[in-house]
Amino acid sequence: MNHKLAFIAGALALFTFGCNQQHEHDGQADAAASATSDHEHGEDAKVEEGGSSTTTVTLDNGQRWKANPETTSGVANMVALIDKQTAMPGDAKALKAALEEEFGLIFERCTMTGEAHEQLHNYLIPIHQRFSGFDAGDATQLADMKSYLGTYGNYFE
Repeated sequence: MNHKLAFIAGALALFTFGCNQQHEHDGQADAAASATSDHEHGEDAKVEEGGSSTTTVTLDNGQRWKANPETTSGVANMVALIDKQTAMPGDAKALKAALEEEFGLIFERCTMTGEAHEQLHNYLIPIHQRFSGFDAGDATQLADMKSYLGTYGNYFE
């Protein structure tokens, strides 16, 4: 239980302080939101968050965002962990811990900036939300997580 609380606290800290980037919050968030609504990003895609509201991940004028290699490999590592579990079921708690660790490493190693960075957060938030109550031994939840991770290439290269 302490491991779970530590992960949640760490993830919230990462979301708050963001991928090794220093963000100023002196009214710029409102200006950025306004600029984003005025700026055409191309196709919008609704991304389900486990039944709650949706986060919109947008493209860069119809093109995928450039992601740092560590982020791309982190998502691929998460898919590989799920594939391994699907092929040969093992300890579901260990799998969940490994997925959470890999997810944390994505934030730790993130060097992205600007709108690409913001869109990455829009993509990652539903993964974080899926971890709440996630049972890595449940084939349906594993398939849902893998399916969502599979959409990464739709938005990032």
